[in-house]
Amino acid sequence: MNTLLVGAGYWGKNFIRILEKESNQFELKYILDTQTEIPEYISFSNLEDLEKYTEDIDAAVVSTPTKTHYDIVKFLLKHSINVLVEKPLTTNLKEAKELYDLASEKNKVLLTDHTFLYNSSINYIKELIENKGIGELLHISFERTNLGPIRSDVSSLWDLATHDIAIMNAFIKDEIIQSSISGYIKGDSDLHDIVNVSINFPSIFVSIFASWLHPEKSRKIKIVGSEKMIIYDDINNNEPIKIFNKKVNDFSEKNNYFGSIFNFSIGDVVSPYLELKEPLVEVVKDFENRINDSKDINNLNTKELTLKTIKILEDLDIQLND
Repeated sequence: MNTLLVGAGYWGKNFIRILEKESNQFELKYILDTQTEIPEYISFSNLEDLEKYTEDIDAAVVSTPTKTHYDIVKFLLKHSINVLVEKPLTTNLKEAKELYDLASEKNKVLLTDHTFLYNSSINYIKELIENKGIGELLHISFERTNLGPIRSDVSSLWDLATHDIAIMNAFIKDEIIQSSISGYIKGDSDLHDIVNVSINFPSIFVSIFASWLHPEKSRKIKIVGSEKMIIYDDINNNEPIKIFNKKVNDFSEKNNYFGSIFNFSIGDVVSPYLELKEPLVEVVKDFENRINDSKDINNLNTKELTLKTIKILEDLDIQLND
């Protein structure tokens, strides 16, 4: 499949590496980038110059600033090109729905790169939760920090917390009953560098902390179940998941001199072995399978999840900027 990459910068370079693998059907032939020209490919700096080549393009990967996604994806779909686009698809639900409607009209694939939904550890944890392997799910805490990269097109909510909202939607099927958000802006920008989110479901509480102003890179998920607890650390390649045989026991009467109505059961800590695959490779493979109408696709990364994620982010963004 003749393939176009739109955006050959920070994340686009990863797509170049993966698209060039012989294990997939993509033949990277065209690159559109306003600043980068790579001699091995036919290069363009704007969509207008690309237009006369669109009939030769079967698939496109869009790795550009979020604010540009809507116009670029719409252009590609109108020319009957299958599209894989970086998260988030758009920053409002209306535009996202319009793009999905256009993809359906043209009978083309539109896939958003929710990379963490292709992560072996995330899929393992999801199955554990669904099979009641930790008892009833009570609380999830997401932490995603680093010192940079600081975006100039969207806030840390849309850039960083998008990952965690998508994971949350994969783990929890209930509807939100309440949400709140606060944030911090450094300097003169109107984009929040730090956000702190609280989300209540009927029986589950979720907290999300995202920042690109912190001194260390952190990608952690802490999960509290009624029977066991989990810590997922994406930075720890040796033991990304730790399952703690810990739980809180209710007491019918206040306990001893602490006056607590709880006591605690503490057992072993288990780190399951998982075959780790590069998630972005799996994303590209899923894109290929969907174009080929294969049944072997990622069932977490759906249109419905993408739209739900954008709706939650849009609602939080409105609260944040009120």
